[in-house]
Amino acid sequence: MRSISISICRDLNYPHDIPNNIEIPEKLRLGGYGLGGWLYPIPMRDGKIRVRVRGIFSTALTKFFIDSGFEITQPSPQICERFGIEEPIYLSPHIDIQTSGSRARIECLQRYTDDVRRLFLESFDDIMIHQEPIAINSIWRGIITKCLKDGYLVRYSVNANGFLPKSETSQQYHEGDLVIVEVKDYDRKNKKTLLTDMISVPGEFVVLIKKETIKVSRKIKGPRKIELMDIGNILRPPGWGAIFRTSAMHVDVEEISEEMEKLREYTQELMEKARDAPAFTQIREGINVLLAYFPMKTKEKLDKLRSEVTVTLRHHHWLKTLNKATSYLVDFVEGKLSKLPDFSLDVMSDLVNEHVRENILPKVGDVIKIYHLKPSMRRVILGPAKTIDVRERDGSMEYVLFRKFNPGGYYDGINAPKEAGDYGITFAREGDTKLVTAYFDMNSRLKGIYVNINTPIEIYPRSIRYVDLEVDVVRTIDEEIMILDRQKLDKYVERGVIPKGIYDETQRLSEEYKEWLESGGIEEILDECNSIRDLITMEISP
Repeated sequence: MRSISISICRDLNYPHDIPNNIEIPEKLRLGGYGLGGWLYPIPMRDGKIRVRVRGIFSTALTKFFIDSGFEITQPSPQICERFGIEEPIYLSPHIDIQTSGSRARIECLQRYTDDVRRLFLESFDDIMIHQEPIAINSIWRGIITKCLKDGYLVRYSVNANGFLPKSETSQQYHEGDLVIVEVKDYDRKNKKTLLTDMISVPGEFVVLIKKETIKVSRKIKGPRKIELMDIGNILRPPGWGAIFRTSAMHVDVEEISEEMEKLREYTQELMEKARDAPAFTQIREGINVLLAYFPMKTKEKLDKLRSEVTVTLRHHHWLKTLNKATSYLVDFVEGKLSKLPDFSLDVMSDLVNEHVRENILPKVGDVIKIYHLKPSMRRVILGPAKTIDVRERDGSMEYVLFRKFNPGGYYDGINAPKEAGDYGITFAREGDTKLVTAYFDMNSRLKGIYVNINTPIEIYPRSIRYVDLEVDVVRTIDEEIMILDRQKLDKYVERGVIPKGIYDETQRLSEEYKEWLESGGIEEILDECNSIRDLITMEISP
């Protein structure tokens, strides 16, 4: 450890020796993080792991976490009513979940991250989880490697660099200086970690910050806000400020005073140890950010969990993501059904879903996009695609789409050149685990077929969405049928991005679809294309 730190510092012309014999009390250690066991935990109360959930999946996820042995904190009045919570707790969460659309942002204390990810992956068949590259609020001992006009470049770990803006500094630094920094945010656009030297120390009710300021949560108003600001000014340590969290609204002054004193002692010890720590050492745990995507099967399981708590229409969570009007309709119908038990839930589900399919989803002639989401969370937009036909197939709605392609280059997989007049016909059936596209030249001669393997297809008002599972089955321009990229999902399983089950299912489907193409699938696809050829005559004419 010592030799690594010294060698790197010499490369940076760092003039000082670095101690490596500092002891940290065992009670303050968290194994597995940082270098040399230096990591402090964020000081929060022991007991059950607390979760706060917000957004359209809040009821289902609250049920999920309660069943998994977690404690719900800061529940909304509606959640209290649905779960019969008479004495809610308002302590700060260890895990904070915000949901919207088909996504969830999960902020999780570092110590619980692996367990939470594992719980999701073991419980949902097709969930996707991506972890952001930084742990926000983590504290590090770094080195100034370069002074810039607007800030400093800092190497804060052996493998990571960040940017410390001058607006986030409390003093001037020089190249080679050791610095204590906190990870503040990640600038995704510029792909850089943003740092601050104004360290924050969060507790249950108060966050101490290395800046002389007093702030109060926007949810706390009136006399209570004034009272907390007065307490903060009296009790804050010299040179520090305080931010009162939402949970401070529900506790007495004595409890807040006690926590501020404990945080003061913790802060003093933390900063002393940080100043003595070797370079590139993580001093305190942070908060990992997990970005989760809920495809169709995950939504269906969440529908089931929600139905065990309150009246839930079939496809509830999909309906809620379509648009505001549909979301309001779902709330209205479910609210009425909860008060009128004689009405049939199945009948009302049929009516609402029928209304959506007839009035909200794409119709013939509509131009839509295909959202092709990668397990890495990178989104590829295919299209625009014109809806040529909408029909029922095997109990589900199938959309036949037409696309034109610009000349130049080659089509991936089918090894065919892109030429003027080329077009494609795509078949997208809701709930299907494949998206089939046949490629033709300007004279309607087949160039190739591409079978994309994906999570079940979801239809939206102006788009088709799924998660691309990387493995594809193709019929090339040379009439060869093959499976592409069979091992591409391996890395996502290893990184905990996708469940192991979806990897196994994708391998099985690739064999199934290859056998389908070999045993008549190509003819079936061409017959389907020929059946709608008259619908696209004007589209493909020179």
